[in-house]
Amino acid sequence: MKIREWWYRLKSQQVTDVIKHKHRFVVMDTDTFKEKFSFQLSGINLFVTVGISVIVLIVLTSVLIAFTPLREWIPGYSNPRMEEMTMENVRRLDSLETHLSEQEWMISTLQAVLNDEVPNEDFAAVRRDSTATLASAMAVYRRSMEDSLMRVEVDREDNRYQLRSATPSAAETTPAISHLFFTPLKGAVIRPFDPSHHHAGIDIEGTPNQVVYAAYGGTVVSDHFTAEAGYVVTVQHPGNVITVYRNNSVCLKHQGDVVRAGEPLAYVGSTATAGKDYHLHFELWINGSPVNPEEYISFR
Repeated sequence: MKIREWWYRLKSQQVTDVIKHKHRFVVMDTDTFKEKFSFQLSGINLFVTVGISVIVLIVLTSVLIAFTPLREWIPGYSNPRMEEMTMENVRRLDSLETHLSEQEWMISTLQAVLNDEVPNEDFAAVRRDSTATLASAMAVYRRSMEDSLMRVEVDREDNRYQLRSATPSAAETTPAISHLFFTPLKGAVIRPFDPSHHHAGIDIEGTPNQVVYAAYGGTVVSDHFTAEAGYVVTVQHPGNVITVYRNNSVCLKHQGDVVRAGEPLAYVGSTATAGKDYHLHFELWINGSPVNPEEYISFR
């Protein structure tokens, strides 16, 4: 009955009286009934205080979620560190795929050389980033008429050192190959090609520690040292072509290494048989027979 009477009495009061009516809240000691703490609040003050407290709580919660790691525990928010790790893993995976492709090409090339076959040369010499495609590269690059004319002129100049006969006959003294060789060492030829006196190559005059370059792209099949010829490097090239570099002081490439035309192979040296005469003994073998390198390469 008391609750019902209180409810009817509250309904009979005006709203303004309820809002403006003040209430006192007292905290006292239960033993001595001494007042410890007290304050007064009206209805409107209580409503404002509760509203401001709720707004402050919402703002603080939003700040904590936006600027602290606590948001990682809320479903729907991503972890920035996980995103960075994911991007790094994707980049490493792309690099590993590129490296694996290069290793597979190297192994296939080495197998072809050991089996006396022509290696596959379709592999690009320069690897492009995975995000760039051939179509986009061709869209950016356009040949001009002047560039095309210059390329034709360069091809004509290069063809002076290339012999393109179909199949060499027994009467031909110079086998025909389509390689454009790089000069392994520029200098004077101090001893020419003379197979009748067991000199299957030529001797090129050099200086101490002068760099010896690969005449063409291929795979190093042998690198060893002899007292008579110093360090010897042998490179197998496509088309059953072999080049031999003797009388070196230091080898820069070793067996199994894949080299390109113009890449350093060794340093010029001098042997006990040559005395202080620094030179490179260079041999060019085509189809299992030695040929005169001066027929294919200009050494000056």
